[in-house]
Amino acid sequence: EAAAAERVFTPSNALVGLRLKLRCTPGDGAQRYGPPREVESSGPVEAGPGACTFDSRHLYTKKVCGEGSIRAVSYNILADTYAQTEFSRTVLYPYCAPYALELDYRQNLLKKELAGYSADLICLQEVDKSVFVDSLVPALDAFGLGGLFKIKEKQHEGLATFYRRDKFSLLSQHDIAFSEALLSDALHKDLCDKLAKYPLVQEKVLQRSSVLQVSVLQSTTNPSRKICVANTHLYWHPKGGNIRLIQIAVALSHIKHVAWDLYPSIPIIFCGDFNSTPSSGTYSFISSGGIAEDHEDWVSNGEEERCNMPLSHPFKLLSACGEPAYTNYVGGFHGCLDYIFIDKNALEVEQVIPLPSHEEVTTHQALPSVSHPSDHIALICDLKWK
Repeated sequence: EAAAAERVFTPSNALVGLRLKLRCTPGDGAQRYGPPREVESSGPVEAGPGACTFDSRHLYTKKVCGEGSIRAVSYNILADTYAQTEFSRTVLYPYCAPYALELDYRQNLLKKELAGYSADLICLQEVDKSVFVDSLVPALDAFGLGGLFKIKEKQHEGLATFYRRDKFSLLSQHDIAFSEALLSDALHKDLCDKLAKYPLVQEKVLQRSSVLQVSVLQSTTNPSRKICVANTHLYWHPKGGNIRLIQIAVALSHIKHVAWDLYPSIPIIFCGDFNSTPSSGTYSFISSGGIAEDHEDWVSNGEEERCNMPLSHPFKLLSACGEPAYTNYVGGFHGCLDYIFIDKNALEVEQVIPLPSHEEVTTHQALPSVSHPSDHIALICDLKWK
């Protein structure tokens, strides 16, 4: 028996194999108590993997960073929808022990990982709706974070943004689905007209269910400080560079509307799985502010899908965690696909939490594994206001 002062209880190894019972006695401040209620865990405490890929990273993130700083995390957590298919088990992740692909196992690992980062902002991709509601919201709420969710209609998974409640309050949300915004928002009329000249590409763009989550937050200690936090997961296909360029153009126009028109000159943090390596047109467009109409990515899927158009955006964006060798490591592929882009004018990088070593990542061949819940690796950095 243990009296608990905390909302979080971590069982010790001695409790492996036993079930947990929670007994709760309701009371008010005036020493009046009601009858106790009990609930028992449905299954026994199971052993975790021992050493995890994130253990050494937690050494850098034991405490929440100071009030002038923001610790941001971006992480594709691998939706259960994709982890548990026959194809995933046999072709994509054959090296991963089947029990380590189970939702409950990965969720426990993930909650342990995220809790240990003491983050102020967490942008997640590939979040199952039920995982968000039943698992992440209650767990991260206990660590002081509030959560927002944007579903991809066709896929039953989507994006989640969590923010530390005592550092930020939510001012407004401006989420969009790319295809819908492109068709219905006057903001994108020019791009829409250009795209209409390429019906094949237009159709492909409009078929995608990719979304963009945009939240405007305000500092609780310094209300003059507002920030626009964007989160996305772009189209995945290796030859889809042209589609990603159009998606990111829509994203940046929309973010400009929020951070320039609605909230003039507030800084932006743009996180996500961009499915684009540093050598891609998409990365170059985001970083440089423009893309030429003759860039090779306009023919990424061959001649019949060519769609040459020049694009530009007004932001000065920097990849806060640089260009790691990889942020995604599976049997058949590894590369840098995930980024935290920050507004160079308003924010600077205080520290980047090192990624796990190559040795740790490959201990069990590739990701996911018994000691790592996703096929991606979380990016974490501490930012500070200039």
